[in-house]
Amino acid sequence: MNSPAIRHMKTLFRIEWTLFNRVKANYVFVVFVPLMILFSMRYVQEQMDLASHGLNPGPLMVSTAAGVLLIFSLYSSVTGLYVARREELVLKRLRTGEASDAVILAGGASMYVAVAVVQIAVVAVALSVMFGALPRQPLAAAAGLVTGIVLMMAMAAATAALCRTAESVMVATLPAIFVLPMVSGIYIPREVLPEQLGDVLMWAPLSPTVDLFRSGWTGELGLGESVVRVVTAAVWTALFAWVAARRFRWEPRT
Repeated sequence: MNSPAIRHMKTLFRIEWTLFNRVKANYVFVVFVPLMILFSMRYVQEQMDLASHGLNPGPLMVSTAAGVLLIFSLYSSVTGLYVARREELVLKRLRTGEASDAVILAGGASMYVAVAVVQIAVVAVALSVMFGALPRQPLAAAAGLVTGIVLMMAMAAATAALCRTAESVMVATLPAIFVLPMVSGIYIPREVLPEQLGDVLMWAPLSPTVDLFRSGWTGELGLGESVVRVVTAAVWTALFAWVAARRFRWEPRT
């Protein structure tokens, strides 16, 4: 089935892929920087007493990698993409065609989604081999990937709505880049925090995705707990999508 929406998304994917390849520095930010952060966090987590908290470093590193890559390769990049295309009047021109607003935003981000998925898959396979930890709940990991992608795209659209120019993207994304990994169990597992604090942070935006990814390798979440995580992620996604729908601008601010 090749609906108009799919054709539009394929076209936007090819355009963004071509533009991405023209600037080789993109590979440094989207590929190497997240991996450098990942290896640095490996050192930090080695300083923690994970064994006393019943934590296996293999699944923990998989969820850490997924969280880092979703934030840097997807959220940060797509936020900048939306603002840049708005300033270039690309979004305004696309709205005059047949594509819906959702297709325009999803199609534009699809290239970065593909990059993030490939990165996460490669790192997850590598870490599974390194630590001898095979997935026990693949569906939980898949749910974590899907919820994380949709959440990051909604967050990117909401953040782009608050950015006046491309230069302001870096400042606008800083809170999510620095705070979100700290409170979502990416950098610091919630198990090493005080119990009450960990229980509160379970409801942070990216925590459900991290929990689902880790459960994909540990099998620690039951069906009911997994459903709670998916619903929580859906609520956060709906909130950011609502902000984007109300505030997103399709042409440069004057």
